Amino acid sequence: MEKVECRGRRVKFTSEPVKLPNGTVIRVDRVVFPDSVAVTPLYTGNCSIVLIEQYRPAVDDWVLEIPAGVIDPGEDAEEAARRELKEETGLRTSSLVKVASGYVSPGYSTEKMTLFLALDPEEGEPRREEHEVIKKTLKIRVDEALEMITTGKIRDIKTILGIYAAKYYCMHQ
Repeated sequence: MEKVECRGRRVKFTSEPVKLPNGTVIRVDRVVFPDSVAVTPLYTGNCSIVLIEQYRPAVDDWVLEIPAGVIDPGEDAEEAARRELKEETGLRTSSLVKVASGYVSPGYSTEKMTLFLALDPEEGEPRREEHEVIKKTLKIRVDEALEMITTGKIRDIKTILGIYAAKYYCMHQ
């Protein structure tokens, strides 16, 4: 079986035969994607967070989410998190807490995401990239965000995880 490869702007797709640990050979489709970060801006005094409403062309919809993006060459995850936070919301923080790092969808993608909390951020001006179409920034209490998850207004998995991490932090500080 041959290896098939296709490239996009940031994504590479491969399909190739792979021998599994049990000896079975199967064709594996793989999306090769850069590692990424996601940041939940958290105001600890009143347990509120900041979300953005961003147009996502892959799903042709506006999505409420936490700031996120890929790690650029030469950056570490913390540097990328600070950059994405500033670009998408204008916020800066001196206290960035790593929550977790793991695969986004290991069934088909190589992407590994690191999730952070940005504690008590300071406001500033965003520096959005041309491809980032953000309708608004929303500051809401974590309990309201949890309700928005149950009603389907928040549908982004990294954001859901970030909200639960913020709730956990608020309960245990």
